[in-house]
Amino acid sequence: MADSLTTQEMESGHNVVKTCGPPDGRFTFTSHDAGDHSICLSTNYTSWWSSTHIKLYLDIIVGDVKLDTERDRSHVSELASKVRDLNQKLEDIRREQQYQRERESDFRDLSETTNGRAVWYSLMQIVVLVATCTWELKHLKRFFQDRT
Repeated sequence: MADSLTTQEMESGHNVVKTCGPPDGRFTFTSHDAGDHSICLSTNYTSWWSSTHIKLYLDIIVGDVKLDTERDRSHVSELASKVRDLNQKLEDIRREQQYQRERESDFRDLSETTNGRAVWYSLMQIVVLVATCTWELKHLKRFFQDRT
């Protein structure tokens, strides 16, 4: 009926494993360094109206252990699935970046066209103003020459 389990290296105090699991499950861990380890089992089951009996079977095997290849394969397939998901997301990001580059290029072309039109409009205004000033000066000169 162990709800949580903690395995800790005695010398360094480093937690090797800290997990919560089903009450009838199995637990296995492998330490990468030799040394003393402490195992702490705890439960959160309490009952105030009846007594509770907990059976605990602890089997500790020290030494080399045969690797669980099936678990390793499932771990690899999970990693492969995550890598495929990340590759898909990366491809989506690349497509979005390409789309943004195309939009930026279109916007730059539109801005350059608009700026070119604004320059031509300003030049046309200057030509019209110069022509109007020239015409008014000639008209006023003729007006005053006729009056004298």
